[in-house]
Amino acid sequence: MGMRSSLPLPSWKVVLSQIIFYFILEDFVFYWGHRILHTKWLYKHVHSVHHEYATPFGLTSEYAHPAEILFLGFATIVGPAVTGPHLITLWLWMVLRVLETVEAHCGYHFPWSPSNFFPLYGGADFHDYHHRLLYTKSGNYSSTFTYMDWIFGTDIGYRKLKALKNAGVEDSGEQKKQ
Repeated sequence: MGMRSSLPLPSWKVVLSQIIFYFILEDFVFYWGHRILHTKWLYKHVHSVHHEYATPFGLTSEYAHPAEILFLGFATIVGPAVTGPHLITLWLWMVLRVLETVEAHCGYHFPWSPSNFFPLYGGADFHDYHHRLLYTKSGNYSSTFTYMDWIFGTDIGYRKLKALKNAGVEDSGEQKKQ
């Protein structure tokens, strides 16, 4: 298929459908690659570099072992490799992908965070939990969405912690009323 860079530009419908396809495919491929990186040997020799920061911030999203960058980078390029997008679509995809991973590693849940608008979007809170726990027990392996972790049960610890936090907030709110 190959990439195009000439006129006419693709319609917004084509660009949007390709970007959505890229996010879904990237998330699927990334989930499995990331989960593999949490096996004992690969974590110790490769992925532990990325986990040097237990409390991530934006720049740590790209801080990783060179082998990990190549390995997980495949997830980002597989969609465009399949569809052969226009150069504009590829640029937009790369910008959105970097913004997503920086937002997931920023450590803050902003009012404009995509997780406030898209129910399956993980965001910083979801990924912070992943960085808090070391080695193979962390879960939350998805890059963008939460559906793969939900399907395979690798977000159970996160969901339990979130439920406890929500129950604590409700209990303290009820105590203040009394």
